[in-house]
Amino acid sequence: MSTVLRGSSWVVSFVPLLSIGFLTWALFTVLAVRARSWPVAGAALGYLGLLALALWTSRTHETVFDISLFLLMVGGTAHAVLVRHLWFRRVRRRPASIEVVEAEAGEVDYAVVSAGGVAPEPVVAEHVTVEEPVRRLLDEIDELVEQSLRDGEPQVGYDYDDPTYPDCPNPHCDEPWHGLAITTRMERMRTYGEVDVDYDYRDDASPVLCPGSAFEGEWEQPSHEMTADLWESERAVPPPVPEPDPMVAVRARADTLWMAIARPAVLIAVVSWLLAMVSMFLAPAQWRWLTVVVGVLAPLWAGWLYGREKRLFPDGYARKRLRARRSALAAVVLMVWAGWLPMRWASEPPLDPADGYFALVIACAVACLGHAVVQIGRVRPVAGASLDDMAETDPKAHGENLVVLGFGWMLLGLPITLLFGWILGYLAYQPGAMWAAVAVNAVLVLALFIESGAVKIITKTRDDGDLPIIVFLTIGVGALLVWSLLRIGATQFQP
Repeated sequence: MSTVLRGSSWVVSFVPLLSIGFLTWALFTVLAVRARSWPVAGAALGYLGLLALALWTSRTHETVFDISLFLLMVGGTAHAVLVRHLWFRRVRRRPASIEVVEAEAGEVDYAVVSAGGVAPEPVVAEHVTVEEPVRRLLDEIDELVEQSLRDGEPQVGYDYDDPTYPDCPNPHCDEPWHGLAITTRMERMRTYGEVDVDYDYRDDASPVLCPGSAFEGEWEQPSHEMTADLWESERAVPPPVPEPDPMVAVRARADTLWMAIARPAVLIAVVSWLLAMVSMFLAPAQWRWLTVVVGVLAPLWAGWLYGREKRLFPDGYARKRLRARRSALAAVVLMVWAGWLPMRWASEPPLDPADGYFALVIACAVACLGHAVVQIGRVRPVAGASLDDMAETDPKAHGENLVVLGFGWMLLGLPITLLFGWILGYLAYQPGAMWAAVAVNAVLVLALFIESGAVKIITKTRDDGDLPIIVFLTIGVGALLVWSLLRIGATQFQP
């Protein structure tokens, strides 16, 4: 499979997870038709029945509904990954039976061909077809090789790893039988594994190591000077050290700065996710005061970055970049303010638990908005910037990095949250809090996908398959986010 097809097979394998299990049966139905596989068709029918069971028990038996949904999402995703190679398997068709019309000149004499003669070209009828053409061609090749090897040395002069092939009679030569003389220059080219494009055997005047196996006369041992020169040429020559690219250090420094500026948004999302998971085992009156940690995190990180600014960057580097992109400063203020939004849950009178979880999701969304302002603003041209300043960010690499980050959070965060949240939900005090953690993770993944698409569009560095994949993943994660918010609103949390 090509790289595009291999990547597409991974993308479609996560349709069960991204569609919350509702499209699992459709995915396996399409795969069964394409691969012509009855087992896959049976699996599609089973997933369809499992979906019907989940819909039927959604309001009456929540345990059965959760188990069915888990099998459709996680089990269907694992199954799709295992059989993803079937998407691009070619269905082989048996070739039709065909007849052979022999040439009027008769069979080709392979003995004449192997001896150096020229075989007459067969006269083939207008419609010449072969039954099992591959097998017959292989048989003819085997017969030709066997007949050509019966008389000793092959015409091409190579032994084909034949253990009975004779060695060179020269006692000072370790090579098999060879007709041409071996020179020092030839041996040196073989040692290095490269052939000089200007080499001509007729003009080779280098010392001769072996005059050839057909040489008639007394064999002479190569002189000490020839062997010493050849030994010197066989020494391992270290490859030249490439010149360091000065832009590598410049771009690494820029990545460090802008990732540090946008990191509070990621920290707010991670802490909100942890808070939602912890709240599964706490009453609302206990966990609502933990929202202070979300608000304190962003200013603490900003203070840490300000204190280490002189150690991480040259003097005036960060100040110059932030003054050129004042939107980044506004984004930092936005992220710090977003961290304090969940504190509304700790206000008096206390709000409904669902409102507290919605506050966590909103805080994460506002912080991710600041993250997007920083990452998209990096590729925006700045008036008065030098060529070195404008080349600090590689637009194509920046867009790909955002896609990889979003894909990583989607593959690691969402399945872990759904799996462990569903398992721990049977032991937790607030099992519905799992959906708040799912929603927070989905917001972060959506932000990274949207940022990557915006960067690729603004900088015109997108490939043909970039935007369709990003849009597909964004729709899937967006559907999961909507589902999570609906579950939070419909859940009756314990007081």
